[in-house]
Amino acid sequence: MTGNVGGVGRRRHVPEHDPDETIIATRQELVRRQAAARPSVGSRADLRTARARDVRRALGLTALSLLLPGLGLLWTKRKMIGFVMVGVALIGAICLGIIVTSGGLIHGTAQLLTRKGLVLLLVCTIGGGLLWVAGIVLTAMTTTGRRWPDQTRWLHGIFAAVMCLVVAAPAAYAAHDVWITRNAFNNIFHNRYTTNADAATPGSGSNPWKDTPRVNILLFGSDAGADRINQRPDSLIVASVDTKTGDTVLVSVPRNMGHAPFPASDPLHKLYPGGYTKLPGDTDNAAGLMEGVWLLGNEHKDLFPKDDPNPGLTATKDAVSGITGLKIDYTATIDMAGFEQLVNAMGGVYVNVKADPGSTFDPKKGIPIGGSINTVTNQINPGSITGWIKPGYQKLNGHDALWYSRSRVGSVTGDDNRMRRQRCMLNDLISQVNPFQMVQKFPSIMQVAAKNIRIDIKQDDLPAWATLANTMKNGNMRTVDISDPKSNWDPDYAKIHARVQKALAAGHNKKAPTPKKSSATPSSSSSTPSSGSSSSSSTQAAYSSTADSC
Repeated sequence: MTGNVGGVGRRRHVPEHDPDETIIATRQELVRRQAAARPSVGSRADLRTARARDVRRALGLTALSLLLPGLGLLWTKRKMIGFVMVGVALIGAICLGIIVTSGGLIHGTAQLLTRKGLVLLLVCTIGGGLLWVAGIVLTAMTTTGRRWPDQTRWLHGIFAAVMCLVVAAPAAYAAHDVWITRNAFNNIFHNRYTTNADAATPGSGSNPWKDTPRVNILLFGSDAGADRINQRPDSLIVASVDTKTGDTVLVSVPRNMGHAPFPASDPLHKLYPGGYTKLPGDTDNAAGLMEGVWLLGNEHKDLFPKDDPNPGLTATKDAVSGITGLKIDYTATIDMAGFEQLVNAMGGVYVNVKADPGSTFDPKKGIPIGGSINTVTNQINPGSITGWIKPGYQKLNGHDALWYSRSRVGSVTGDDNRMRRQRCMLNDLISQVNPFQMVQKFPSIMQVAAKNIRIDIKQDDLPAWATLANTMKNGNMRTVDISDPKSNWDPDYAKIHARVQKALAAGHNKKAPTPKKSSATPSSSSSTPSSGSSSSSSTQAAYSSTADSC
C-alpha cells in the first residue's frame, strides 16, 4: 500500500537546462537589443535635422534678446526671468518717454541735461546696457544644447558675443557722452552768488517764461590768453530777449566808452558816483574806459561780497547795466581761444563777409587777419597782417571766424565795424545751430565748452532755456548801435537808454530779413534798411535789423 498508491510519494522528474544553451540565449538577446538601439541611416538624418532646428531656434531666440532685454527667454524654461527683464526695460523706456515728451520735445529733452537728469541718464545707459547684455547671455546659455558638437557650441557662443557687442558698444559710447556732459556742465554752469537772486528766473511746465516777459544776458568775449597780462573784454554784447516772440535786441558796448555809470547797488558807485573816470595817478591806459572795469573790480574785490567769486565780472556787468539802462540778469563768458575751438567743433559757420565801410583797404581784399598799430606813428606795423578773409558767402573755420569777429585795423571806425561783425557772427551762429549736427559733435563741443565757457544760470533751468532758444530761432534780431567815436569818452546815457527802449518796444516783424546765401560785393557793404528798420548808425536811427548789416 505504501509507495505507489495514487502516485503519492513518487518524485517527478524535472529535466535540467544545459548551461551552454543559457549563455547562448543571453548573448543572442544582447545582440538583438544592441541591433535595435543602433540607428539606421534614416534615423541619423532625422537627428541632424532636429539638431539644426534646435540651433536655428537658439540663434533666433538669442537675436530676439537683442531687440529687447530678455525677450528670447519668453520661449524657454526661464520665461519668468524673461518677463521680469522685458518689464523692467519697457517701464524704463516709458518713463524716459514721458520725461522727454512732457512740456514739448525740446523742453523735455533738456530735462535730461539737468543735474538729476544726467544722473538718471548715466544710470539708464550703464544699467540698461548691463541688463541687455545679461539678457543675451542668459538666452544663449539656456538655448545651447547639451549634446551639441563643440564646433556648434562655439559658433553659438560667437554669435551671442557679437550680439552683446552690438548692444555694449553704443551703451558705452552713450555713457561716455553723458559722463563728459556731466563734468563739462559742472564747470560751465555756476550759480554765482546770492546778490544775483533778483535775476529773471523761469518757472516750470511747457511755458516756463509766461511770468517773465524779458530776460537780459551779457555776452562777454574775454581776451584772456597766454600773451595777455590782464583779462579785458574783447567784446561786450547785451542780448535782450522777448520771451514770448523770441525777438532779440543786441546792444554792443564799445570798449572805449568812458564814464560808465555804476548802479547804486555796486560797491564801486561810492568810488565813482559820477561814473568811471581816470583818477590822478592811474597809469593804465584803460583807466576810465569800459575795458578797464574788469581789472578795477578785481583791484577792489574787498568791497564786494565775500561769496562773489569774480568781482571783475560783477563790476563789468553792473557798468554795462548802467550804460544800457537794462538790468543784466545773467552773464555768459567765453575767451577768444575757446571761441575758435568752439566754431571748429561745430564744423564751422557760414558768414556773408562784407568789406568794412570806411576801410582804407581795397574792398576786394575783405577783412584783414591780424594787424597791429604802431602807437607812435599810428600806422599798421609792416608784416603784422597775415592774411585776408575775402568777401562773399562762405564757411569760416574757427581761426577765420575769430578774426572776422576781432579784426579792427584799417578804419577810423575800427571798433564800430568790429562790433557790427560780432553781432553778425552771433546772428549766424544762432540761426545755423543744427541739433542733429550738435549731437554728432557733442563730445568735442562739450570738451571745448568745459574749458572756455562760464555761464551763471542754474543748470536745472536748462529746460526753460532750451525752450527760449527754440523760440528765438523764429524771432527778429535787432541791433542797437550806441557807439559814437566823437563822444564815446563821455556819452549822453539818457539818449542811449531811450534808444535801447525804442528798440525793445518795436513789434514783431514776420517779414524781417534773414542772412542770405548770396555773394557779397564791395558795393553791398553798406546795407539798405528793410521796412520797419533803418541804418545801424547811431546818428540816424535807434535800431536796425541785424541781418541788414550782415
